[in-house]
Amino acid sequence: MLIEREQYAGFETVIAPTDFTDELDLYLYLSASVQQQFDIAKEAVYKDTTYQLPEDWWSVWRCEILTSDPSGEQHAVLFTNSATFFSFICHGFSDDFDALVSEFEGAFLSSLKAQGLQLPSNVSTQTRLIRGNPRRLVGTMKELKGQALAIASCPDGPVPPAEIERRLQHRPCSSLKEIFPDYEYLKQLKANPPFGADFDDTDDVIVPFPGCE
Repeated sequence: MLIEREQYAGFETVIAPTDFTDELDLYLYLSASVQQQFDIAKEAVYKDTTYQLPEDWWSVWRCEILTSDPSGEQHAVLFTNSATFFSFICHGFSDDFDALVSEFEGAFLSSLKAQGLQLPSNVSTQTRLIRGNPRRLVGTMKELKGQALAIASCPDGPVPPAEIERRLQHRPCSSLKEIFPDYEYLKQLKANPPFGADFDDTDDVIVPFPGCE
């Protein structure tokens, strides 16, 4: 079930296609399996020491393949934030990595908007691909991957990716002071929102994808 692409009701992209005035810089670690399955040239992925990685909680992420279809052409990919371990499950084809990254960017911006963050009217993202060994993040993602696959193989029947995401966000994580990734995400978002933006309200609601139940 993890490999099936879901249609997220109410999903609204907030990436402006042109004339954007505000840009969110993201740095994305690629696992070896992602580089291999999507045939990404080594020269397109810079060592993490090439950049001075920002300290903003939202800036650094890593992606890892969860599972692939029998043909090996379509993949379910886990994207995890390095500070909060908040995660998204996105889907992509081996010959279109750009579309996979765009889905991740849209999911993240939509999540911010779902929390009531008043994003600039014209906002875009720039994702830089990096490689390295962020041990804490790699170790936690190994744990998250195992949990996601265990949830997906529930004997009671298939579990939709959106439900797997929801369960991952609220599983205890020993690396976090707030214990749960969704609590840590909300804590960081309230304390240091991107662009210093204001909120529509103060509801403590985590909605990875608008419209998902």
